[in-house]
Amino acid sequence: MRTFAFSLAALILYFPSNFYPLVTGEYHGLHSETTIFKGIHSLFNDHQYFIAGLVFCTSVLSPALKIIGLLFISITLNWKGWERARTWTYKVIRVIDPWNMLEVFLLAISISVIEMGRVATVHPGPGVFSFTAVVALTLLATLSFDPRLIWDSPEEKRRYE
Repeated sequence: MRTFAFSLAALILYFPSNFYPLVTGEYHGLHSETTIFKGIHSLFNDHQYFIAGLVFCTSVLSPALKIIGLLFISITLNWKGWERARTWTYKVIRVIDPWNMLEVFLLAISISVIEMGRVATVHPGPGVFSFTAVVALTLLATLSFDPRLIWDSPEEKRRYE
């Protein structure tokens, strides 16, 4: 149930993390706000396709797949015959898990470079906090899940509760 609760909370915060500004900045008196999608779009327009794809995969696709996978595992836990699908889903989640924080690290590095050069004033936007919460909640959901439950019978699962 904890895994389901953490995953559901991450799903709720997933949308604000993608649509609210990650960074607000001031550059020579001009105010700007950047969301994940605006950043991906501008990278793509600047012909930086690899970086745009990397940001899309680590910021949008990876968390979405992880949340959907955790919800799938949580919902189908008592369904007989779904053991292989749950096992495969859990393995995929474990593979994509380390890539979720890459966007936050890229953002921290770019902000520190900009601030050190005194080029602009940059502040985290509300999207950073919800994005970090999504990453933390999916991490907690993964850590709170006991993979032995994938193959246990319903009687054995009641013992762990």
